Amino acid sequence: MYNLKTKSLLILALLLLTFSVSAQKKTIQVLALNDMHAYLDRAAALGGVIDSLRAINPNLFIVSAGDNRTGNPVNDTYEEPSRPMTEVMNAFGVRASAIGNHEWDAKIAGFRTQVNRSNFDYLCSNIEIPDSMNLNVKPYKIYEVDGVKIGIVGIIQVNQRGIPDCLADNVKGLTFTNPQKAAEKYADIVRKQCDIEILLSHNGIDEDKISAQNIGTYDAIMGGHTHRLVPANTFVNGVIITQSQNKMKYCTLVDFVLEDGKVISKSSKIISVLETTQHNQAIEDLVEKFSQNPYLKQVVGTLATPIENEYAMGAFVSDGQRYGTKVQIAIQNGGGVRYETHAAGDFTMKDALMLDPFGNKMVIFKLRGSDVKQLIQDCRENDEMIMCYTSGVSYTMKVDKNNPEKVTSLEVLNEKGKPIKDKKLYSVACNNYVVSITFLKNREGHILESKSVDCLIEYLKDKSPLNYKGVKRSTVIEE
Repeated sequence: MYNLKTKSLLILALLLLTFSVSAQKKTIQVLALNDMHAYLDRAAALGGVIDSLRAINPNLFIVSAGDNRTGNPVNDTYEEPSRPMTEVMNAFGVRASAIGNHEWDAKIAGFRTQVNRSNFDYLCSNIEIPDSMNLNVKPYKIYEVDGVKIGIVGIIQVNQRGIPDCLADNVKGLTFTNPQKAAEKYADIVRKQCDIEILLSHNGIDEDKISAQNIGTYDAIMGGHTHRLVPANTFVNGVIITQSQNKMKYCTLVDFVLEDGKVISKSSKIISVLETTQHNQAIEDLVEKFSQNPYLKQVVGTLATPIENEYAMGAFVSDGQRYGTKVQIAIQNGGGVRYETHAAGDFTMKDALMLDPFGNKMVIFKLRGSDVKQLIQDCRENDEMIMCYTSGVSYTMKVDKNNPEKVTSLEVLNEKGKPIKDKKLYSVACNNYVVSITFLKNREGHILESKSVDCLIEYLKDKSPLNYKGVKRSTVIEE
């Protein structure tokens, strides 16, 4: 009897031990970055944040939702495309990245170099790549962290032209499919192989919410592209959604709590890189090494007064284009102006290349006044509803308050305050990206060798000091 009782107690103890082990909770932390745009000035600070998190949790898993490059000439003009930012991301310890539309700014060959130098994976499930391109991009990958399997699916946005927001020639030979359908296709495939499933999305916050609502099987959608600071603990249909604005200002830490291999809770918090006092010295030294370029420190002009907002900055850029092309009207897409303010005083080559980092060439057309109006509307419609900037004309656009995408009227005035004439011909300049997203792609224009940034530099050199205080050339009225 004693032996039987002892044996029963031992079995009970073993069962209790087994249950306690199987029911043990485990927390996995994922740090989500997005739209860093090679903002190397904050890289050491972000590295300090990562160091602090890793000191608490050595298993910290880091992902990026794309647009890692384009925005800093230290990175963008480097002889090997985007090597500075790639090495910084390697130093961060990033494990996976979505492909952003700006990853294609150095064309396929440049992106291939970037991929091959990366110690992390680029993931995209809605792209078809010919084998001959040797571009090592996977639709998804399963990672293991502390015994937990993390499945990550990547997607990239696709616009009305069937490509990401980039020059068509930069992705020639690639095929892009619907990102929502790709996310849905791979959801079940990956779910069967992992404990945590993440959609790494460069598709924009509105689209990410649609994915969460329609698919619902992902534990998290870590997104980018629209540069929104999504509040902590934003849930849609049980899916936690993140996006941390842009240029390394913030990052989002997501905690996944698992029990018996299942996620039982998840939460997120926003971390401000702007407010951190921590810095990673090795990353700071790396950035300093890449920044030793006297060309970027050249002063090309001066501002008599500060440029205080996007309207004045857009006018400044478009005036430069008009000056450099000697036309009557210049049109600049709003999304192509990469910062909004600048202090009075010196304007350097680095400032110019950060403001206009794309290397787009200028194109001149002869257009009727009615075409100019259409160009302004097309530019807005195909540039994420961002108003374009102008030189030589100003405009007032009225839109339907219930449907702001619908333009009800557009008045365009010349510099004398008189309406332009629909049938009159005007010389008009814009960059080749504007051409690619508007009806001008079907028109024959005169392509210049000069880039849009060259025009801006020429304008600064010849016309400084410049004053853009209070300049505003576009108005939108909802009615």
